Amino acid sequence: MSASHPAALRARAEQLAVEGHPVKDVARQLGVSPATVYRWRRSGVSGADLAQARARIGELEREVLLCREVIATLRQMMPPKDGTR
Repeated sequence: MSASHPAALRARAEQLAVEGHPVKDVARQLGVSPATVYRWRRSGVSGADLAQARARIGELEREVLLCREVIATLRQMMPPKDGTR
């Protein structure tokens, strides 16, 4: 991050963008270029956050697989009545 753009300015830009303000308006209001706002938004996710999210996705994918296996096993053990399902 540039020393000329404090963290508070970046946080305000993110807040305005999340509220739905166009990037051009956010940039004009804060006195920075639209490219700077886009760069801030793009780099807003830290590497640690991304790694944590990927790990959680892996956990959830394994959980879904396990649930599908349990459902398949239950269907074999107890088929639906009348075969309607």
